[in-house]
Amino acid sequence: MLKKLFAAVIAVGLLHTLAFGQGITPNLAKGTTALLFSFNGLSNLNAGDFDGGVGVKYYYKDGVALRLGLQFATASRDLPANPPAGLQGKDGEQSATRFGVSAAAEWHRGTGRANAYLGAGLGFATTSTESKSVALGTANQTVVKNYDNGESIPGAGIFLGGTNFNLFALLGAEFFVFKEVSLAAEYRLGFAKLSRADEEITSGNQTITTKVGGSSGVGISNSGVLTLAFYF
Repeated sequence: MLKKLFAAVIAVGLLHTLAFGQGITPNLAKGTTALLFSFNGLSNLNAGDFDGGVGVKYYYKDGVALRLGLQFATASRDLPANPPAGLQGKDGEQSATRFGVSAAAEWHRGTGRANAYLGAGLGFATTSTESKSVALGTANQTVVKNYDNGESIPGAGIFLGGTNFNLFALLGAEFFVFKEVSLAAEYRLGFAKLSRADEEITSGNQTITTKVGGSSGVGISNSGVLTLAFYF
């Protein structure tokens, strides 16, 4: 749905440009507010992907804006037992939930229809997963929380249980399709630290906990590749 909206905005914007030329002057003055929709998304706790979901941007002075983003995702998959005739079975299941928040500041270099900006920000995200195995007859279901290799759910991707903290500097460009509608892209140089949640495997009355560990790194990423903003 969002991709169709994005394509429609691009098409209408190009037609508008051809018909009316370059006469668009955006309002980046103090007090201006925008509603943000990102098409990149929080990508399974990978470094830098903190602009998925929805957010708001507020110019607290001319050419300088603060933005806040919220991300939420949940996915599940049923695993039918399909027991043979005469045997009972319990269906299995995979599920995952992800939540993230981000904040950043932007310093815009100009007020034209296309303008570059610098910035800095931080983000935090957490993901949890759980799976229940198929069980036939009197066998116990095995429950796995925060599986080491992640939960792969068709149509939703791979979810890794854990938390991520990200601190970054950014360089971006924003183009105004209309005076009240813009598209932005940015690159980031930042530090990301991933802390994986402990894996827990429970079968019957026995639970085995395994520490998974974590990782950290510094790098450049093309996070928040396309952000659609509606100004008001």
